[in-house]
Amino acid sequence: MNYTIIIPHRNIPNLLERLLKSIPERDDLEIIIVDDCSDSNIVNFELFPGKNRKNLKLIRNEVNHGAGYSRNSAVPLATGKWIIFADADDFFNDGFDEFLTQFVDSNADVVYFSANSVDSDTYAPSYRADHIHDYMKKYNDDPKKGELILRYLFSETVCKLVKSELIKRYSIVFDDTSIHEDVRFACSVGHHAKEIAVVNRELYCITSRKGSLCSTLSMKKYLDELKVFARWKKFLMDNQPSLEMLKFDYRMYNVSRHLYKDNKLFRSEYRILREVGFTHAYIIGQIIKYLWKSVGYKLGRG
Repeated sequence: MNYTIIIPHRNIPNLLERLLKSIPERDDLEIIIVDDCSDSNIVNFELFPGKNRKNLKLIRNEVNHGAGYSRNSAVPLATGKWIIFADADDFFNDGFDEFLTQFVDSNADVVYFSANSVDSDTYAPSYRADHIHDYMKKYNDDPKKGELILRYLFSETVCKLVKSELIKRYSIVFDDTSIHEDVRFACSVGHHAKEIAVVNRELYCITSRKGSLCSTLSMKKYLDELKVFARWKKFLMDNQPSLEMLKFDYRMYNVSRHLYKDNKLFRSEYRILREVGFTHAYIIGQIIKYLWKSVGYKLGRG
């Protein structure tokens, strides 16, 4: 088996069916779907998408664990030389089959490719792949700097062909957070890969839809997001300190504002930053920096 495609799924069988139809049927490709405790009133497991498809395995979680747990449970079962992760509400574009054949014997540990984005219902162009286009442009303009960006800042696990041996050799896993559970996995893959390849072709489509995990942000998700981005920032400081991370900078600006606007939330945020490994001096220095910037901005407006 050359390829294993791993798909976490919950309560969107029609979209999962669309994704499966976009995956070429090949003798050297297997699919592992992890159903994360879907509602039996929504999903008919007797007629589950792809049930009669060759080389398809279905794993069912008895409890809703999240996408990270679901992917972690599928990786040890993968028999493919390469692993590809896909989200159940996305799909692959034309040319994906030829791409697989082209890179089956590649010496790279990771092959990065591009994506487009559309609204899941109307198929109107969306914005969710804009950052990937930006990464690809930076790689084309400056391959040395662009490679670091792909390795350390391209935080999704989609749009990547990853050697399964790399994942297993370094015991790379997904987080169990409620959001951005793929960041640590993606950065670890990029960090440990000895050689990468880059294909600037839109072989995957990332969809936008109402009610998706990315479209809602509860307080738990907010704090989980801060935890993920703080770990990410600490990882960059330890391994690639030259790379800026605007996502973390924006969260630190919010933390500084919560010092005087929501002290209870600030204490939770401060505790997370300490647990990740930041020193008191670093955290206080960041807060002072952003408070000073905020004061300067208000004075400038005045």
